[in-house]
Amino acid sequence: MPDTAAQFTITIDDRENRSGLPAALSRLWSRVAVGRLPVGDIEIGSRILIERKTVGDFVASLADGRLYSQAYALNGACHRPLLIVEGTDATPFMDISPRSLRGAILSLAVGYRIPVLRTDDVEETAQFIAHVAEQEVRRRERSAQRTTDSPKRRPQRVAMDVLGAIPGVGDLRARRLIDRFGAVGAVLAATDAELEDVPGVGPAVARSVRRAAAPPEDEVRETAPGYARRPPCARRTSMNSRL
Repeated sequence: MPDTAAQFTITIDDRENRSGLPAALSRLWSRVAVGRLPVGDIEIGSRILIERKTVGDFVASLADGRLYSQAYALNGACHRPLLIVEGTDATPFMDISPRSLRGAILSLAVGYRIPVLRTDDVEETAQFIAHVAEQEVRRRERSAQRTTDSPKRRPQRVAMDVLGAIPGVGDLRARRLIDRFGAVGAVLAATDAELEDVPGVGPAVARSVRRAAAPPEDEVRETAPGYARRPPCARRTSMNSRL
């Protein structure tokens, strides 16, 4: 379990009191609150909402259509919705056809982007929720670390983005090029032989980098000795004279 200071509050809907979930989760997570949630049954931080159903409730909600309206509300209320189906009694599943059950699970997973997870009892549900919360704490810590990274890493990330956008380069080769040459300008100034000396960079990728480094064709033509741009009006006059 993460340090208490790193934890955030998990809120459980007060209608879950009879299930024993608040008590079971309180033994695994120090910051648990019980209150009325407008959508879902368990709220983890600001991103995750979980709908908990017993096997019987899942089948009943599928039969009367509540399942899809709840899925729609859950999907619209958070970034990461989840559905837990709790219980080992398979008897209620006998009331629906395997085809209907598969269709419901596919609709939730693909149409509503809600993963469906099975647990045996309320204790396992509590363990699963605590595990999800631990992962969310670690995700938040990594996110905070990225925003406070030293400024030295930011130019490197920008350089990798620039090189990675060149056809055939990608993130891995971009990182290797930056590690070898140190800066985008040095990469673009390198010869084909120098580029091909980098692992993973072959002749085709080297040519792609060299093309990216070359000035546009018009710019080359306009800077060539003896080139004179014809004014637009002269071109139009020439065209009119042929009419």
